[in-house]
Amino acid sequence: MENVQLAEFISTNRDELIHRCRTKVATRAQFPSTPAAVEHGVPLFLDQLISELRHGPSKTQEIAKGATAHGRDLLRQGLTVSQVVHDYGDVCQSVTDLAVESRAPIRAEDFRTLNRCLDDAIAGAVTEHARGEQQTRDGDAHELRTLADTAITAFEVLQTGKVGFSGTTGQLVHQSLKDLRAMLDRPSTGT
Repeated sequence: MENVQLAEFISTNRDELIHRCRTKVATRAQFPSTPAAVEHGVPLFLDQLISELRHGPSKTQEIAKGATAHGRDLLRQGLTVSQVVHDYGDVCQSVTDLAVESRAPIRAEDFRTLNRCLDDAIAGAVTEHARGEQQTRDGDAHELRTLADTAITAFEVLQTGKVGFSGTTGQLVHQSLKDLRAMLDRPSTGT
């Protein structure tokens, strides 16, 4: 039996591969995902993979760029880094499973390209996700410092005795402390 070009196989079975990824995400109860993860990220990756398989590695690193945007989008949607990795793993598993089920003999070189592209995509998405998380943590730290500084400054004004605790400055201390507690009680966007 003649080897099948993976680009043609993916192109022909694109809708089925997207459906399989969607099904995998839906059955992963511990990692509920958003439709955008499958509806945008998977089709984009498949299209870029087809291009790489047909034309060779992109000089503009389209897969890395697409994965970076995908990682950023998933972080904004509150997904964890594990969910990002699982999304790309679903693509690999779906392609492999469908090829085995349909007994499509795919060239080893094409599977190497698939693995390289997945590696690039995962690295790009995870790096961007981590960068975005760090910015969020830095932003949270800045917000915590601002609230603490506000409460300290307002309290120092209260200590002078020039304003009363029941006035606006006392309310500012109280509100700053409540906002600090609310920030600390917020669920984190864990990894």
